[in-house]
Amino acid sequence: QEGLTMVEDEDAEQIASRAPFMLALLGFVPFAVLTGAQFVPSATLAHTLGLTALNVYAAIILSFLGGIRWGMVVNAPDQRAVIPVFLLSVVPSLWAWAAFFAPGPWGFVMYAIGFAAMGWWDRALVARGEAPAWFGLLRVTLTLLVAPTMLLAALSRII
Repeated sequence: QEGLTMVEDEDAEQIASRAPFMLALLGFVPFAVLTGAQFVPSATLAHTLGLTALNVYAAIILSFLGGIRWGMVVNAPDQRAVIPVFLLSVVPSLWAWAAFFAPGPWGFVMYAIGFAAMGWWDRALVARGEAPAWFGLLRVTLTLLVAPTMLLAALSRII
């Protein structure tokens, strides 16, 4: 009976993780499309609008990642113990705000750093047992997809 319950729990977790993975992968589409548009020859309007849209989208998503952290501790029984998490959870929004206004390619480099840092922080959360394993896999996957697109966007500002 106990073994059966463990299998049922694993199946439930696998099913529950599918929706966030699918939504997260859909959320990657604007990164891929808007970055790819920068490398289409003679598409000046696509370059300008694409970079602006990518800049806005990256800032929103990086801020969202900080919001996830805030949400994970908002109901913690000992609110004093999680004050550092509350403080750190606003850093991605502030970092994104600075990146948004950074000149030339530097904003996209800052986004790459921000997304990589959040991926590392979220993976550490899973390693400490404070989030489900699927969350770590999702965050590592997205970090490996998004951070390089930000570097490609930065590169598109140089070449």
